[in-house]
Amino acid sequence: MKEYLTTSEIGSLFGMSTQTLHYYDRIGLFQPAVRDSGTNYRRYCFEQLYQLASIRYLRKMGCSVKDIQQFLNSRTPERTIAALRRRSQELHDQWDRLIQVDEAIMRKINFIEKKRGNLDVSAIELRWFPQRWYIPIGREERLYMKDSFYFYPTVVLYERNSKYFGAYLDVAADGLPANSASPVLSAIPAGQYLVGYHQGPYERIQESFDRIRSHHPEVETQDLVVDFNIIDQFVERDRDQYITEIQMLVLEEPCPEGAGPHL
Repeated sequence: MKEYLTTSEIGSLFGMSTQTLHYYDRIGLFQPAVRDSGTNYRRYCFEQLYQLASIRYLRKMGCSVKDIQQFLNSRTPERTIAALRRRSQELHDQWDRLIQVDEAIMRKINFIEKKRGNLDVSAIELRWFPQRWYIPIGREERLYMKDSFYFYPTVVLYERNSKYFGAYLDVAADGLPANSASPVLSAIPAGQYLVGYHQGPYERIQESFDRIRSHHPEVETQDLVVDFNIIDQFVERDRDQYITEIQMLVLEEPCPEGAGPHL
């Protein structure tokens, strides 16, 4: 091994760019043993490889440059073990958050694919649903601060003159969220629902309410209307292509024989 290595040579040994090594030099994290005063040409001695190996090790552990600077100046076995334990816990916490995000992605995919299967936005029908569950969010002014709004399909409930939001949780299909405390759930009552669809901006959804009711004037509905956002702002940029499933609870009727659960 040569006594001194150039920036490009040491970069090749570690698979690092010269720009990264120049940055480490500039912030004082890893500086050359020899620097030509005229050309600023950098040369590193062989013993410095161990220091750079320590930096690379810590970077692979996900440590920040700032943390590495502090760590290198205070290394002892005890401090090293303590620092690595902290980093291990941080990685476990990040893993838990990533698992939650992955669950959210899969819930969204499963929900959209299930709802879009043989979807006919012009259809209006009576359908029986078992009891279902959602995480209550509240009124619209609270919507965007709640993680559940982003992690679950959105359900909107209209009852008398009130409108409130929830995050739909298909407990049968998805179970409860992993790595977190079980959320407080509210129930969507079992029963017969008059079901139709709204396509377009949410501001015009009342028109679809009226259209669905007029299609079955013989059906008397209760105050509760439950809307499921199928195609929303998260998956479609054109508001005219939003699709919402509308479910209007009708007066209590017995469950049809053999009827199974529906989403």
